[in-house]
Amino acid sequence: MANVQQSIAQYPKGFTSGVTIRGVPLLNSYSGNIWWVDSAGAQTGDGKFNRPFATIDTAINNASASDIIFVKAGHVETLAAAGAITMDVAGVSIIGLGTGNNRPVLTITPATVGVNCITWSAANCSFENIVCVAGLDAITNPFNISGAGAYLDIEWQDGSSTIEAETVVLTTTGGDRLITKLKYLGFTAGDACVAPIKLVGCTGGRIDVDFYGKASVAVVNFVTTLCTDIDVRGYAYNSGTTDGSKLVVDTITGSLWYANIYDGAAAAVMSGGSATTTLSSDDVSVIAATTGAVATAAATGAVTATDSLMAYIKQLVTQTGIELDTDTLGAILYGTGGISTWPSAARPANAVSLAEGLRYIVDQQLPIRTAFAKADVTAVTAWSTGNSPVTVATVTGVVMCRVFAHVTTAITSTAGTGTLALGVSDNTALWIATTTADAANFALNDVWVGPTTTTKGNLFNNTSGWALVSNDTIKVTIATNNMTAGGMTIYVEWMPVSSGATVA
Repeated sequence: MANVQQSIAQYPKGFTSGVTIRGVPLLNSYSGNIWWVDSAGAQTGDGKFNRPFATIDTAINNASASDIIFVKAGHVETLAAAGAITMDVAGVSIIGLGTGNNRPVLTITPATVGVNCITWSAANCSFENIVCVAGLDAITNPFNISGAGAYLDIEWQDGSSTIEAETVVLTTTGGDRLITKLKYLGFTAGDACVAPIKLVGCTGGRIDVDFYGKASVAVVNFVTTLCTDIDVRGYAYNSGTTDGSKLVVDTITGSLWYANIYDGAAAAVMSGGSATTTLSSDDVSVIAATTGAVATAAATGAVTATDSLMAYIKQLVTQTGIELDTDTLGAILYGTGGISTWPSAARPANAVSLAEGLRYIVDQQLPIRTAFAKADVTAVTAWSTGNSPVTVATVTGVVMCRVFAHVTTAITSTAGTGTLALGVSDNTALWIATTTADAANFALNDVWVGPTTTTKGNLFNNTSGWALVSNDTIKVTIATNNMTAGGMTIYVEWMPVSSGATVA
């Protein structure tokens, strides 16, 4: 049986309205040309599936806008000359087929390090799923992109620790809206890699990196002309740098960018942008270390720059010398010490402490009702002309008060002619004038509100009403003869007038 070469039907323009083959609808309505590239099966081809082109650049030279170029699995090329691949047809998509080691491989070996083997001037082109390998140490820009809207998705492999790329992707100011997905497999022992991606004047770039190696400046570097609206994501292991300082660097300064990168060397997530100029870790463990635990807080002394936040809080709560007064903040808030000395009694001004504000509120708040102070006298036999007058209460500050008494044991005096009066130091009869101390006036359960107390209830009169007292003592005066029996409870009803006034 004759060996018949199999072929694929050619429909270079596709089926704009779709097609049904053996009852199965094929919905692909792509209307551009499809070209094939394969070094292994290349003939004097015309780019069809069975007669592929031998090189990618040949396919581009035959393509028109919006065509697709498929590069077959296993394809290999060596690029040495400047412009060995020239992306100069707008909208062309170059797609490598295969997975892993079966993908197309381009070995880039220029005569000198500065030769641009792949120049990219056309807009809206893509270059995907192709492996590129360094064939010369310190090559500077194998991909030189000046066309807008470029989509680049490749894997770059350094040849060895002594054959590395200095830079893989370099844009010009025309390379706006760049989308780059670069997987870079380098060597940590190398010394040629400077910055795998260098952006010059790029606007609207979206950079996805997967880097392993040792970049001396940065994984992504903005140079020559500032860049705007750049977002960098992905993973990077930049050997020897664990603080994120060589992930994204704006050498030209003034660029506007943001980055969020998993840093393998630091074992942390690094994020930040042009507002802070450098990336910093936002890993929870770093936040926890900064916050610290109470157990590691400094016990004494001032906090230092290396202390945790919890160390500072602990010192604030437990140490003296930095609080409102001699008590610790902890004692003031929840202990028994309280505030040892309240601030001044003056009306608080601006920029005063919380304690000063509380003091003013407490001092100026009028009570809902008046307060009472009382003195129980169980044996008035101690009341004599010799120890008269007898202090009942001490007034500090200015208060409004009135004073009255309840007889708990009938009161008598020598010969029934002893007298009692109720007032202050310099006005001994301020509330109640001289009252004879006999059983008629001070019978059990009588109330003493005036010179006579003949009933168990009595109205306050003008003499026993409210009085204004300032820094004085409330006293009982024994004018004549000593008391022989009896007892009473003396009440002081009062309210503060001046700040901090009390009756004790």
